[in-house]
Amino acid sequence: MPAPDGHGYIWTKERYGNFILELDYKVPEGGNSGVFIRTGSIPKAVQTGIEVQIHATTDGSKHGQCGAIYDCLSPSKDANKGPREWNHYVIMCLNKKIYVNLNGEDIIDMDLNLWTKAGWNPVLREGVEPTRNKFKTAYRDMPDEGHIGFQYHGNQIWFRNLKIKSLD
Repeated sequence: MPAPDGHGYIWTKERYGNFILELDYKVPEGGNSGVFIRTGSIPKAVQTGIEVQIHATTDGSKHGQCGAIYDCLSPSKDANKGPREWNHYVIMCLNKKIYVNLNGEDIIDMDLNLWTKAGWNPVLREGVEPTRNKFKTAYRDMPDEGHIGFQYHGNQIWFRNLKIKSLD
C-alpha cells in the first residue's frame, strides 16, 4: 500500500547477501521506480540499500536511466524496451560485485570496492572526473546483506515472475 505521499515499497521478509534475482517489470510513459537490494534498514532504505533503477525513459539525469545503479553507475548500454512493455531483469550480487542483465544484455558489472568515499563516485576511466552522489556511506561500506524492496514511486508499476535464489 502506498504511503500518503504516493510512495512506498514491498519488502522481502528475508535478508539476502549473495543472490540472483529475476523479475519482469513494466512502467507507463514517464514511469520511475526501482529495485532495492541489500537494504540494511527499511526505514532508511535510500541510504542503506542499493537501487537498480527502473525508468521508462532516459531523462538526461546522470546515473538515473533504466538499469543504472542509481546516482552511482550508468548502464553500459540502453537495453530497455520502453514504456508499456515487459522488461526482464537478472540482478546478481556476489560478495562485493553487482551484475545486472536487462533483456538479455549485460549492462552493469560493478565492483563496490571502488566506491571508497561517501558522496563520491570513483573515476572508472582515465580522463573522467569523479562525480558526486547523494549517499552518506561509501558503497564499499554498504551492508553485504539485507532486504530486497520493490519501489512504488508514485507512478504505476507492474512486477511479475519474481524469483530469488540465495547463493549463500
